[in-house]
Amino acid sequence: MWRILAPIIILTIVYWIIKKALFPKKKRPQNFAREGEELVQDPVCKCYVPKTQAYAIDFKGEKFFFCSKECHQKFLAEKALPKS
Repeated sequence: MWRILAPIIILTIVYWIIKKALFPKKKRPQNFAREGEELVQDPVCKCYVPKTQAYAIDFKGEKFFFCSKECHQKFLAEKALPKS
């Protein structure tokens, strides 16, 4: 009986070790919203970001949320340019 079970157990353990080494668990993206968390829209790229992870600024009395520093800087550059 052990002659059959021992190789099966060993092969199963080797299988799980190889599987974990070659195919690690995928992690959640950092900007993944938790269930029930409020999402806000970036005014530059129009993507949605969890409010707790967004870059927020007050601009002329209005609050804006951004997905990244790059979008934040683009917004400020666009608003600083005089319109002709």
